[in-house]
Amino acid sequence: MTQQQQKHKAIQVECFSNDDPAAGCKVAMVSTPKPGAGQVLLKILCRPIHPSDILRIQGMYGDNPKKFPFVPGLEGMGVIEELGDGVTGFSPGQRVFHIFKEVGSWQEYAVASASEIIPIPDTISNEVAAQFFINPWTVYGMLETLDVPKGEYVLQTAAGSVLGRMFIQLARHRGVKTINLVRRDEQKEELKAIGGDEVINIKTEDVVEEVKKITGGKLVYGAVDAVGGALTKVVCSSVRNQGTILCYGVLDEKPEAQVGVSDLVFRQVKVHGFHVVKWVESFGSPDEFREIAATIFELIAKGVIAPLVGEKFPLDSTPEAIRKSLSIGRGGKVLLVSVK
Repeated sequence: MTQQQQKHKAIQVECFSNDDPAAGCKVAMVSTPKPGAGQVLLKILCRPIHPSDILRIQGMYGDNPKKFPFVPGLEGMGVIEELGDGVTGFSPGQRVFHIFKEVGSWQEYAVASASEIIPIPDTISNEVAAQFFINPWTVYGMLETLDVPKGEYVLQTAAGSVLGRMFIQLARHRGVKTINLVRRDEQKEELKAIGGDEVINIKTEDVVEEVKKITGGKLVYGAVDAVGGALTKVVCSSVRNQGTILCYGVLDEKPEAQVGVSDLVFRQVKVHGFHVVKWVESFGSPDEFREIAATIFELIAKGVIAPLVGEKFPLDSTPEAIRKSLSIGRGGKVLLVSVK
């Protein structure tokens, strides 16, 4: 970077705003850091807007930042702008992915540890690469955790989401059948077209009765729930004895999950939380992370799982992008992009 380029554009959250998440977000000019030893300076090009990003902006995430202002954004991709001392194996201009832990991705530049950036294969676009971690790894991790046998059914809520569609695709690839819960009839054919076995409209159909019909009374082997609230109790009743439910989201307006105590006590249904970062932190070695990263890149490159790309917005239009990400029928993942 030239001497004149000492500041860059960033989206800062100045206050939590539950009713309108975009209201607390402002564009600011912040100092551009220099990479230290073992670090690189990234020019960030593309960042997705996830429900977890929205929850953080609203102050409803599990580990909200402790002070204002802060830069949101859990993941993104970019190119290496500058190498710090001692960094080898990378070069300026190289495309890489990064999970943003300390500082968010909704800005033009950020430093990252060279040990934590992941080279992006040439076969994968910026828009898809920017979505590499949160959704694909959550889907992969939940299916690994549930360990559903081939031919068995797994149930999921929020099946029409970008993550829900990936879940269908990867489950099908593994020989696992899916029962998918949606709120709109038009989503039924969409999900069946990408491999969803069964789709139930929770607004117009009795979920538990439909699950019994589909499974011949056996109920499902396990389930994943992104919604919470009253729907979790319905999910509990749809899982067979000693089955497992993984709760990974809080999309309901009243996110406190309801469960049937009799399901827990007498049928030994288990309800656990799943957080993808916590799952990764449980790995025994960095090699395990690299192996799964290679596997997921391969699944994406082969089209087994296909992160959907939605509308793209510049950083200056972040409020509009946030509102678009919350709209019904938005298609794919809304992205914040910068010019290379």
